Amino acid sequence: MIKRLLKKITYFRCMDNYPEFNLGSFLVALFCTFLIIIATFTPLKLWILSIPNDAFVHPIDFFSQVKSIADITLRYLYIPQIPAVLFIAAMLGPRIGLFSVSIYIIAGLAGLPIFASGGGIQYATHIVFGYILGYFIAVYLVGNILTVKMNLVSMFKATLVGVFSVHLIGIVYLTIVMLLQQNSIFSVFGWIWAYSGIQILYDIGIGFIAIALARPARAIFWMAMD
Repeated sequence: MIKRLLKKITYFRCMDNYPEFNLGSFLVALFCTFLIIIATFTPLKLWILSIPNDAFVHPIDFFSQVKSIADITLRYLYIPQIPAVLFIAAMLGPRIGLFSVSIYIIAGLAGLPIFASGGGIQYATHIVFGYILGYFIAVYLVGNILTVKMNLVSMFKATLVGVFSVHLIGIVYLTIVMLLQQNSIFSVFGWIWAYSGIQILYDIGIGFIAIALARPARAIFWMAMD
């Protein structure tokens, strides 16, 4: 009876507090790093509005040929990296969450093929690398928002802040890289839509669920290691 009561106390204490840095939290941080890798290579098949680059270059010609909604939709392979990052932020907090994300980014830049298109220091010139850098800001902001209070309002606020911070940094980085490569502004808009179009809605929806699952997951992890 006493043991069961202590377990319940531990469960609720872990739900409401971020873990301190110790061997247990280090191992969980490593697990969360692998969670980002798993999310990178586990795409979800979803429907998405698909507008190719030509639609921005020659919009009149393109849309005059569209006969049905099927012409501008396709099955989209959604990569749930951002929800995974939000889960990590809500589970570990800003400090240990940043540590977990740092391991992922450093390992990828060191040459491990754990980014979506490979790895290595040259990946810093890839147009999507800004989205990866955005993970730092997202983890820090989301973790701090949920430190103050964790309810439906703060969870939704944290989701919006986390998702939009990643996409904002990603869009700015993508734009700079593409303009330095002397791509047209229409091509830039096309790639921005490709990476930050309807995906933002999926990121918000799935990201909110990920944050909601983080608290009980944190308690279960720490009870298991207790």
